[in-house]
Amino acid sequence: MRITLPEFVLRLEKRLRDVPRAYLVGPILFALAVGLLVVSLTVETGIVGTAFEIGEAPPGIADHNVSFRATSLFYAHLVTGDCGVEFHLLNDSAYGAYQSTGSLPQPTLNCSRREATVESGVGHLVTSYAAPPGSPNSSYVLSATFLGPRAPYAVLSIPGAGLALAVTIWLSMTILSRGTERLLAHARLQSQKRDKK
Repeated sequence: MRITLPEFVLRLEKRLRDVPRAYLVGPILFALAVGLLVVSLTVETGIVGTAFEIGEAPPGIADHNVSFRATSLFYAHLVTGDCGVEFHLLNDSAYGAYQSTGSLPQPTLNCSRREATVESGVGHLVTSYAAPPGSPNSSYVLSATFLGPRAPYAVLSIPGAGLALAVTIWLSMTILSRGTERLLAHARLQSQKRDKK
């Protein structure tokens, strides 16, 4: 049994065979390129780095510089440290206030609060160790997990941009060659008409 297709389907099939491949495949590839470029713009908040501070807290109050400034948001964690030692992570303005008034804010970390979220870059660590003078120093380890924006799919912009450029050149060259063919055909037709006269 032979199936006959309606006339308009046959005409459409004939026209699609005559359409250059760049016109059929090009838009699909260009849409894929745009999709890759859009996905490459995805930004999420995640871990962008870590830092550690290892030291000893002497009895009384002591301060020194730390480099917890990679981002303005990080998780501070007291990995090891004795009870009785309080850790004050201070930014520059809080450290300036401490130096002028001598009073410390609430401790950021201690033995009952071993983790804290800090929302500013920290450059100073002040330790307060309630032990009699002459007691041995207390060893500690602090860690900072820095959070910030990251673009995990940014590398997709390279093939996306390359594909978009290649498709654009392909379509442009196809349009240019078809236009040139039409101009040549029109010029031949005009030449033949003149020759007949």
